Amino acid sequence: MVHSRLRNYILFQNLANGLVSPFISFLATIIGVPSIGVGIVSSASSFFSGVVQLPLRRIRSVESLLKSSTLLLAILWLVMALVAYGNPLLYVVTYIAITIIGGMNSFAWLVILERLSRGSRGRVLATYAFYGSIGSLAATLVTGFIVGSNYALMRYVFLVSGFLILINAVNIWALRSIDPESPTTLLGARGPLDMLINNGRLRRFLLINTLFATVWSFAWPLFPLAQVYLLSMSVEQLAIVNVISGVSTVILQRHVGKLFDKNRKLVMFLGRLLLVTFPLSYALAPNVYVIYLANTIAGFTNSASNIAYISFVYDNSEDRKTAVSLYNLFYGIGTFIGSLMGGALVALVSNYVGLRPSIRYLLLGDAATRALVSTLYIGV
Repeated sequence: MVHSRLRNYILFQNLANGLVSPFISFLATIIGVPSIGVGIVSSASSFFSGVVQLPLRRIRSVESLLKSSTLLLAILWLVMALVAYGNPLLYVVTYIAITIIGGMNSFAWLVILERLSRGSRGRVLATYAFYGSIGSLAATLVTGFIVGSNYALMRYVFLVSGFLILINAVNIWALRSIDPESPTTLLGARGPLDMLINNGRLRRFLLINTLFATVWSFAWPLFPLAQVYLLSMSVEQLAIVNVISGVSTVILQRHVGKLFDKNRKLVMFLGRLLLVTFPLSYALAPNVYVIYLANTIAGFTNSASNIAYISFVYDNSEDRKTAVSLYNLFYGIGTFIGSLMGGALVALVSNYVGLRPSIRYLLLGDAATRALVSTLYIGV
């Protein structure tokens, strides 16, 4: 019963997110948010959600946190629909608020998922990620074909997303505690600094992962700029890109989960190395069809991201709440720095060589750096 309710939860939550999340940075560019602002929007879901999680590590009832954060997310998406969309400043501020509450929601979900996946990380995490991918895939396709190039219609999409999350809050309101920690476990939990000092393997992983997050996110504000100014893409085409990525993920998710249970280091390395594909494709593509082809690789990279790195954190820590919050905190800091650097550098370089060449040059530089830093995962 619990598994069924939680599978429904992740399905509907990703259905709602799939309607809007793939288009957030693209729409920021469309409505006139400056490149620095696009950088903030691109990294907001990682940075602000990561920062907010560390104080939550002592919370006793993650189930209550999941319920309340789901309800608040619904309200904020309705605010986005009715008030913020179309106003660059309000759009950015509202989305930051969404990512803060989303961080609370993600923390609660990850702790619950850790409890459910004990004994078979790859298989269980892949199963839940599969259900999430199905919901997101269908929703993204719907948004793309409904909106097309009529961006005013996104207001109604935000509205639908808010109502879907509200329904999901009702769906889990009766959820009870799932294998909670005992009071003894909670009292014996390590502090963040103590964990970083005494757990060398986790500390090394967090440093490498934070460095890669910085490099990875550098291209995030460049992608929507490339979509608008290099390839003149519409919401419909962006939806197709995300659907190809989603279909590939659905097909490969469980296979990657099984491979991870057999060879964890290989999946962690390839999951990062293959991310070189995306900045290369946007930098060199003569048309959108090359982008479509490149996103077939996303099935492997998305599956690895859903499974491999959080599993390493689960399995190399005793106090999982603190470890998860540290993982997301450092990852968020890395993505915020990288995304801001990308947004700032494209604004600077474009003054000298023009916007289009600057986007291409920076994407090529990011691809090379991704390849270099991904090799560090071999030594984790």
